Amino acid sequence: MNTPMEPRSQPNESVVLATLVIYAYNEERFISKAIESAFAQTYSPLEVVLSDDGSADRTYCIMQEMSAAYIGPHKIILNRNERNIGIGSQLNAAVAKSTGELIVLANADDVSLPNRVRVLVERWKASDCRARVITNDLALIGAAGQSLGRIMNTETIFQSLEDGVRRRFGGVAAASLAVRRDVFEAFGPLPDNLLLEDNALYLRATLLGERVHLREPLVNYRVHADNISQAYDLVDFQEWRTRHHRKAIWQKSESVKAYLQMLRDLHSVPADSWPVEDLKRARWAAMEKLLENAMLRDYYLGDDTVTTGHRVATLLRLLRLVFKLAIKRALPVIERRNDYWHYRQVSKK
Repeated sequence: MNTPMEPRSQPNESVVLATLVIYAYNEERFISKAIESAFAQTYSPLEVVLSDDGSADRTYCIMQEMSAAYIGPHKIILNRNERNIGIGSQLNAAVAKSTGELIVLANADDVSLPNRVRVLVERWKASDCRARVITNDLALIGAAGQSLGRIMNTETIFQSLEDGVRRRFGGVAAASLAVRRDVFEAFGPLPDNLLLEDNALYLRATLLGERVHLREPLVNYRVHADNISQAYDLVDFQEWRTRHHRKAIWQKSESVKAYLQMLRDLHSVPADSWPVEDLKRARWAAMEKLLENAMLRDYYLGDDTVTTGHRVATLLRLLRLVFKLAIKRALPVIERRNDYWHYRQVSKK
């Protein structure tokens, strides 16, 4: 079904160069632990990319200090945006500045276990380097690093490409992602301002080839009050409700950008190796979810620029078109008559 590109590293080679990317924005509170866990990786050869998205605090200073003091086998690469742009820009720069065939993602407030990269590379090699994405479970920790005694299952299960697109591939989390380099190269750069990078990357990997999930928690995923994309830290109802609404605004706004990118990728050349029927249904689902999230975003924001009247008018136009097409399918003579009329108009010129 798919015709994957061959990786630069051949499956029978014993050594694979890997890249671990830590991307951060205003994470001075946790960044040192994330960097320590990257430097402590037992796998080699390994590139460690430390990327800062224009932080206003000491995040990048800490990156510079720790990389200057590091003595070890890993190659350290620094990247910084002069202003805050988005996760997409950081990953694009990290890929451009690195050469690893397997790219492992790490959030700046999480802690990768020392064997994380080694286990991922071994599992990738076990697939003859064909897997486009490898995910692992996450162990939840608190703000102070204490275990919360819970494991987050990030396995992504979907019945069809359409189902996966509708749910943005469900449990996938960027903190657990490792992708093959051609997931970036085949489709081109991500939008600089993209923040839900895991959705686009997982779709790309799915379109290109195999997916693998490890039930082993290889990352300590930190739950704290500043988590805007998640709401696992339980608090009193009113505070939770405020955070929940803030999260809803963020997620719906970012979902619009995510579905726009997924729609582009579903129409790209690398996607053409999929069965046409699957692609068409997935593209339709992406358009539907794009509209749905835009409406929910405006609702949570209290934005009435596009009024209920506008939305109802759009719905009526679409319904009219659906009925019109259904009638034409049932009575082909109507379309033939219309075509003949257009033909006569053209022939008069």
